Amino acid sequence: MESILKEVMLLQSGVEILLLILLVVVLWRTRGKADLAQEDKGTTAAPVLLPDKVKETIERFLSESEKISQAFEANLKNKKELSADLILKLDRRLTDYQNLLNKTEEAIKTGEKRLAQLTENGVALVAASEHGQANPAAPETRALVLRLAKKGLSVEDIAVSSKLLRGEVELIINLEKEFEV
Repeated sequence: MESILKEVMLLQSGVEILLLILLVVVLWRTRGKADLAQEDKGTTAAPVLLPDKVKETIERFLSESEKISQAFEANLKNKKELSADLILKLDRRLTDYQNLLNKTEEAIKTGEKRLAQLTENGVALVAASEHGQANPAAPETRALVLRLAKKGLSVEDIAVSSKLLRGEVELIINLEKEFEV
């Protein structure tokens, strides 16, 4: 963006230089005509005054050029500020997305660890269930017992569903009631 701004300012300077050159050419030509008129009359050269119409035209042209130049400069300044704001907003969004990506990666790692733990515990439950009994100390077994108890199943039904002994089911439920207080 800064290079574009420099190019536009260089273009503006070029236009102003061109205008000055045109002004000098106009002045030189009108002076040359005035000098010829003076030579024809046989008098010495006096300072040349521009005709009022040419003078007004040049002044109007310079005034309009100055107005256009100021408007152009204000426009460039405004665009530069807008560009700076956009860059700041993009930087903030990029930082936010980077933070979100980091959090997501951390969540994935945590999920993978938890999955590994559940898999290990699942293997322990499967091993215990192969012998006809689940591991009452496993968090999954405890959660299953409590979930079934909240549904209103009897201790015997919970024991059958979770492959635990009736006393183990009662112990888990009683411990939960005791620690809820």
